[in-house]
Amino acid sequence: MATTVTTLATYLPAPVNYVLMKGLLQAIRKKLPYMNATLPGELAVGAGSASVKWERINNLTAVTTPLGEIQGNSAFLFGRSLVTPTYSSVTATCAKYGNAIQPTEEIDLINVNTTSVKLMDTLGANAAESLNTVAKAEYDNATIKRYSSGSAGGAASAGKSYVSSKMVAVDIQYAVNQLNANAAMPVTPLATGSRNIGTVPVRTSYYGICHVDVEEDIRGITGFIPVEQYGGYTETMPFEFGAANGVRWCSTQVATIALSAGKKTATGYRGSSTTKNNVYTSYVYGREAIGTVGLGNMHADSSIEMYNPKTPPAVEIIYKPKGSAGAGDPYNEVSSLAWKSWFVAKILNSGWIVQIFTFASSL
Repeated sequence: MATTVTTLATYLPAPVNYVLMKGLLQAIRKKLPYMNATLPGELAVGAGSASVKWERINNLTAVTTPLGEIQGNSAFLFGRSLVTPTYSSVTATCAKYGNAIQPTEEIDLINVNTTSVKLMDTLGANAAESLNTVAKAEYDNATIKRYSSGSAGGAASAGKSYVSSKMVAVDIQYAVNQLNANAAMPVTPLATGSRNIGTVPVRTSYYGICHVDVEEDIRGITGFIPVEQYGGYTETMPFEFGAANGVRWCSTQVATIALSAGKKTATGYRGSSTTKNNVYTSYVYGREAIGTVGLGNMHADSSIEMYNPKTPPAVEIIYKPKGSAGAGDPYNEVSSLAWKSWFVAKILNSGWIVQIFTFASSL
């Protein structure tokens, strides 16, 4: 069984000859949308295995032949035939993730009281980012790919070296068409707008995730609808910035970037040179394209922001006070703070998620 637990941080040092303010500086708050529209699952405690299985009953073949006349009583089932449904299953094994901090008593004696609270917040933020990053790695296993060339001719097999454009409308249209052809389930229904001035309808949509750099290019696509123009009754995701071509988009700072991976000569894009532009990965997917599983709790199925009090529900925050280590801490000087979680993400239907590889405009 795979176990990934980061090493214990070194002792948290105490500041020397500094007076700390009561309010500490705010740390970076990243947007973490990789739980959006995933199928939450639960690995029960004591189930006897760390593996989980999703199972679906496949669609039956369409019937195109009319039923014949009923046979006599001697014929089995009166001449009717039966079909046997088939099943498809997807399995994944949960792994354990975690991180820990070890403060000394000097933290309590010299630092302000808010330090311990901030350390707890920091661990919760680390848990949220860690699990979202693990989930993102599964998004990167999507088999349907689109490499942006700024035209409808972007070859799906050309690789990142083919990318020569920012995100354009046809890239999103390609992804939506693939999902539509595979009968993916949209995530949000039609929003017909409202009588509020400046609002517009939003079509039935899939979800999209992009880097904050790519967000500005999507905003420039003709027909883009900013989130502030949705009807007032339309429920939105945290970090949602708008809709374009049947996809409602969220942005994040932790989306995948391949530095200097672009090989086409293209000016005006982010990267080290015109032939080594950064390649960004965006995702378009339908409902239940991906499953996420935690131990003992239903896992989150919506966006999380770092330092949000809503810590991912499958995360356990652990505090060991000074003196709890017994003979290992004879002077009662050391305490510990930690988080751990059992977690796995898995693509459940490969036809319902598309990766789009693009450049991002240099602003």
